[in-house]
Amino acid sequence: MNKELIQKLQYSYAGQHDEAYSLPLPLKDSLQLISNFFAFNTNNKLCLVFPSKEFAAQWLSIPTVLFLIENDFAHFKGEIFESYRQNKQGEKLILNNIAIVEWVGIKSNGVSFKTKGTKDSSGAEITIRFSDVIMLQKAPPSRKVLSSLKTVKEALPSRNITPTEKLLNIDTYGNKEFIKNKICLVSKFKTYDDSIEEITMNHASLPEYFQEGKIDENGAADINSPLLISNNLSTLALYVTLSATSVAKIIIDGFVAIQERGTDFSDIDVKGIPTVLITDLSEIESFETIGNFGFDFFNFTKENLQIDKKANLSPFHSFDKKLNKYLSFNLVKEICHNTELETTTIKIHSIEKDESNNNLTSLKISLIQLTNLVSRISHIPTAEEISVFNTKINSIENLFLRCRMWLGDSHKPIEESISLLKSVIENFSSSPSEKCARLKALMNAKQYDYIICPTEEEANTLDNSLPKSTYTDRPKVISVADVNDSLLSSKPIKGILTGWAKSNNINRILSSFLFSELTVLFYQFENKYYNSLLRRNRQYSENIKATINSKGIRSEDESGKPKSFSELYLGDEVISTTSESSFDILDFEIKLDNTQYSKYIAKGSLIDSIKAKRIVFESDFFIYTTESHKFLVINEFIEKHGVKANLHRRKVEALQTGDVIALINTDRDILVDLVEKNTNTKELASVKQWTELWKNLLKEYYASIRNDFKRLVEDLRKNDCKKHEVTIRTWLQDESRIGPDDNADLISIALLTNSNLLNDNINTVREAIRKMTGWRMKASDFITDKIKAQIHEFADSSIINKKILVEGLGSVIVLKVIEVSNVWENIDVKYVNRLLQKENI
Repeated sequence: MNKELIQKLQYSYAGQHDEAYSLPLPLKDSLQLISNFFAFNTNNKLCLVFPSKEFAAQWLSIPTVLFLIENDFAHFKGEIFESYRQNKQGEKLILNNIAIVEWVGIKSNGVSFKTKGTKDSSGAEITIRFSDVIMLQKAPPSRKVLSSLKTVKEALPSRNITPTEKLLNIDTYGNKEFIKNKICLVSKFKTYDDSIEEITMNHASLPEYFQEGKIDENGAADINSPLLISNNLSTLALYVTLSATSVAKIIIDGFVAIQERGTDFSDIDVKGIPTVLITDLSEIESFETIGNFGFDFFNFTKENLQIDKKANLSPFHSFDKKLNKYLSFNLVKEICHNTELETTTIKIHSIEKDESNNNLTSLKISLIQLTNLVSRISHIPTAEEISVFNTKINSIENLFLRCRMWLGDSHKPIEESISLLKSVIENFSSSPSEKCARLKALMNAKQYDYIICPTEEEANTLDNSLPKSTYTDRPKVISVADVNDSLLSSKPIKGILTGWAKSNNINRILSSFLFSELTVLFYQFENKYYNSLLRRNRQYSENIKATINSKGIRSEDESGKPKSFSELYLGDEVISTTSESSFDILDFEIKLDNTQYSKYIAKGSLIDSIKAKRIVFESDFFIYTTESHKFLVINEFIEKHGVKANLHRRKVEALQTGDVIALINTDRDILVDLVEKNTNTKELASVKQWTELWKNLLKEYYASIRNDFKRLVEDLRKNDCKKHEVTIRTWLQDESRIGPDDNADLISIALLTNSNLLNDNINTVREAIRKMTGWRMKASDFITDKIKAQIHEFADSSIINKKILVEGLGSVIVLKVIEVSNVWENIDVKYVNRLLQKENI
């Protein structure tokens, strides 16, 4: 690693060159660690664990590529001249794609050519600098007449020293022949674009140093660049298999990339390419799996972090702020008491599991949900709210009375739990809960910035109950879904969490590092849940114990004194019973989720299933969505109240908690309907004939081999199809998929199915796919404009969870994302890309 080069790098936002900033110290340390690790260790895999990584992988890739260019130039700059030695004297060449010249040879100061002669003299010989030769190729047979001296001079570019040459103090002569290696970054394309947006380095934009290349789904790079970005490991696996270019290093942004494509990672790993994984505490639940992949670890724990203070104008300000919050974070517990709630939870957890008894399962889930709802009350409930709670408990009791004869030993704890919850609700209707009194006392004693409620509805209810004039600096009441980077501040931020919000949300808040202090208002059973989560987190963190020291060298002393993030998860628990110490809240919640969502999981043959992720919304709505499906995100529209706001269509990979989407609530494909209504019938029929041909052939062949998907993949491979299994399954099952992106795949399908019709009409099918895609995009724009026009007058948070009638489209529902699953599941196709609702209370 060139330390002097690192010191030279100064970053700023475009237009703010007066204030420039160096890389944050943890990133400088990372570059030194990476360099030392691969120099002194035999393992090809290193994992760097940050409290919060932000764009660390993307930012680290920039200087890593500069090191590569500097190194390759030193070793291979002779290639620039060697590429010219292949030309023969007298050979006709085309210079810079403009002038025809005759090759003479290489001189000390450049290359020499002959140009077209005049009436009075033969062609002039001209020598030009290497840097003026951008492109030199053999002239086509149709162009053999030499160009005039004037034309040759016009073909010469004006010479500009590039930012890369200036920074590295090299002269590439405008040639890239010396670059023999690549750095591959596994990152979403949009994430990389966001990471460098508006950022300059030493007064030049980052693309001026090198334009990044992108690897497509066929494993091909779109341009010759020292930095190649791969959306996933499948495309990278194809690239390293098919490309003759050497990959010097792989940087992976987040373990989720490996989690989703583990087989592809193994295929890449056997090649021994130096690989750096960048992860953080948001992926703590995957730490055990990361350890199984054979990585060495270095953890940026408190003793390994050096933070330099940077202003808000630094491109790295969010990264620095979060690391500072990690260093200063303090969690305060306010434990409340309610004997009836505590007894209720004990009785509910004692109910035996019987998956064959649907009524028993429904009763248990409903009791847990209602207990959690009631326990989170931190205000004086209105008569209307009490009525809603009573309706819920009465509904549970009615189900209990109908099926109590078939509940066995679970009859008694369920009956007693119902009775206890009735009592709790009645007591809360007449006197404030302890949480209510404790919250009031906290707000009177100290200034808080935020009160965080588990749901949007609870946040609105609490906000309306708080007196407007009592507190001079009234804390803002938000939901857990609103905890995102918009809350980030350089000043200390204090928040209060009003109750248990599920393990994944608690971990998300803890790993967000947006708060310097977080006070949790918990009943004893909620504190038990929290302590259980901390135990699990400590276990996870032990799986990524540091195996190398701060110099990047494996050390016996280091492994003897492992540094992990376990100190962040130290609890105050005093375990009094074996059952309490063995209770695992995460496992319990996963089982509850599996029970609630099991009916949507594909059973048996996977022919009727498709890979999808679950997105959960407020008001108990959820959807299983495919990788290609896009949602209309209207956050900006609500934040700006419709004024000069843009709507965005995003895939599930780009969604995050707190996003607000507008969803057309219909079982039909609205895009298909609009295309059919607004397209010439004859032309539409012709296009559909060709766009459906490839899919019908593939489905017929699949049926002929008895729906043997493994064999289908193998047979496609024999016909040169290199697509990932996920893509092939999508071809079969995703009806919204118009066609493969590459003609090579159409040819593979034609060869597999022995279809002359498809084989002879590849270009016709491609043109039909292009037309249908255009029609769908036009229909999508029409939908966006219609929704935007309809909700313009209601553009604020009040429209969340509301249905709006849009003429020509039907019912549009506005929903807020509260959870995005990180696991792809095989979902029954009839439930995919449809709005669904939980069936319990």
